[in-house]
Amino acid sequence: MASPEAVRQALIQRVSRKVSGHGVTRRSIEGAVDCVLAALPAEMPRAATADRIAVLSAPSAPDLASRARRALDRRGIKVLDIGTGRSGRFTVATIRFASEGAPDLQQVASELGASLSLLDDADARQVLG
Repeated sequence: MASPEAVRQALIQRVSRKVSGHGVTRRSIEGAVDCVLAALPAEMPRAATADRIAVLSAPSAPDLASRARRALDRRGIKVLDIGTGRSGRFTVATIRFASEGAPDLQQVASELGASLSLLDDADARQVLG
């Protein structure tokens, strides 16, 4: 099972790939990822179904989390937790949701003008404890 630091590094790498070429420094990406991870509860209750974690990132979207929650609610995807972080003009929202909602996430990301990364199941299990 991956360590919390390995999960952090995986998220940093994914966000780095998503914002590559936009002039975002590694320090800014690390700060945004750390803010998002800090916003997630330390103890998250276990769900009956396997939970998934998605990361949405978008430029200049301070309301990304609330817009994502509304879009997911409209599609019947149960949002369990959302953490957000900002670095410069980029906003990152990390969303924990019931696994059956995964197919609609790409549509939600497109609707919000955001990029999407899904955490691998093994990494998600590590984060969820």
